[in-house]
Amino acid sequence: MQYQRTLLKPLRFRGVGLHSGNIVEIEVLPAGPDHGIVFLRTDIPNAPIITATPAAIGATELNTTIGSGENSVSTIEHLMSAFHGLGIDNVLVKINAPEVPILDGSAAPFVDFLLITGSKRQDSPKKTYRAIKPFEVVHHDSFMRIEPHSTDELLFSCTIDFQYSKAIGKQSTEFLLNEDNYFSLCEARTFCHLKDVEFMRSRGLARGGSLDNAVVVDDEKVINAEGLRFSNEFVRHKLLDCVGDLKLLGFQLFGKITLYKAGHYLHAKFMRELLENFSLNLEDVSIKKK
Repeated sequence: MQYQRTLLKPLRFRGVGLHSGNIVEIEVLPAGPDHGIVFLRTDIPNAPIITATPAAIGATELNTTIGSGENSVSTIEHLMSAFHGLGIDNVLVKINAPEVPILDGSAAPFVDFLLITGSKRQDSPKKTYRAIKPFEVVHHDSFMRIEPHSTDELLFSCTIDFQYSKAIGKQSTEFLLNEDNYFSLCEARTFCHLKDVEFMRSRGLARGGSLDNAVVVDDEKVINAEGLRFSNEFVRHKLLDCVGDLKLLGFQLFGKITLYKAGHYLHAKFMRELLENFSLNLEDVSIKKK
């Protein structure tokens, strides 16, 4: 049986916000069983808490944002991915800005902070569910599907296809999610095309973006002097994002997930529709193991 986890002690860190370019301060506090991942904007007086669930997702353009209006937090996916990869279920995230800092563009710095802080097992079992039949959502030419898998694990098969850029192109990979494997996945950085950076900056965005926190490509090559961390870093990062978004479900999935040209919008659509058809597609593993 798997058990819920929280932090051993509070964690504090700071970094630059990708779009604002401002310094963001975060405090992550331990929380009790079944609390979930909850965000609190400390820069807004009497702000309501924002529980990280699929229903709380607002925008999905280039990142995952939860909350609404002024009381929202964007770019949560890398931090959520670190929580998922390390099996951390219950924390309160206090943040003094509308976006989680980008750090180096991957989840690795968040993983480092969490490992240094440490985590502890709680008495309550982790909520775990196994796919019992295929379930799929489609958006244009992209899709996301879950189907039964022989063991109590989560296996990913992911394909991306960026035809406009020879530097990215088409990449596919398979990945079995567990803590040991996650240590390599978490290193994959976010990426973008040079023309997208120029467009975002024309709209007053990406003020904190740089070659230190993203892989930037043009039509032919990677611009970063140090190159890539992995030959398939692009598809690895897409998987990292999906692992982070799936943490909003609040439970551990078992099965095989296939992703084709997926992104934050498709992840959100998948989670919401999966929950709407919950009992038809998933069975409770935690109850069966008691």
